[in-house]
Amino acid sequence: MKKIVYSMFKTIDTFSRNLGWSAGLLILVIMLMTTYEVTARYAFNAPTLWVWPLNRQIFGVFILFAGIYAMSQEAHIRIEVLFDLFPKKMKQIAKIIALMAFVCFAGVLIWQGYRMGYNAWMVKEKASGAFRLPLYPLKMFIPVAAVIFMLEGIYILLIKTDKDKED
Repeated sequence: MKKIVYSMFKTIDTFSRNLGWSAGLLILVIMLMTTYEVTARYAFNAPTLWVWPLNRQIFGVFILFAGIYAMSQEAHIRIEVLFDLFPKKMKQIAKIIALMAFVCFAGVLIWQGYRMGYNAWMVKEKASGAFRLPLYPLKMFIPVAAVIFMLEGIYILLIKTDKDKED
């Protein structure tokens, strides 16, 4: 059973790392769209209605992917000055407390993201302005990304805790 769980979390970790690569491609898309907008606006005096609203949506997806990728790389900010001074037992307790706090945070993000996404889906929410881009697909994606984020965080904290026990 332990191997199956480990294999599942390893798959999630691989998926998270691939999301990070995809997020990098989204930045390229944002750059190309912005270049197109600036060129159309200033060289041809023909600004677009769609670039800025679409850029905001793509950036929102980028932030979701980048957060998951940062978790997979253990790149989120930690206060290690104190943690490194703890004895091994205290480090394990601190990691368990961090895991519980993280699961609570991610749980609220999933819950509230779902509520927000569901409400947006029910009214078929669209962006304000001339280019009425649908917002509900992106908002429904938030709880999905939060689930992946939570699973990746559990993987990182549990695997690291297991490695500390072996040391």
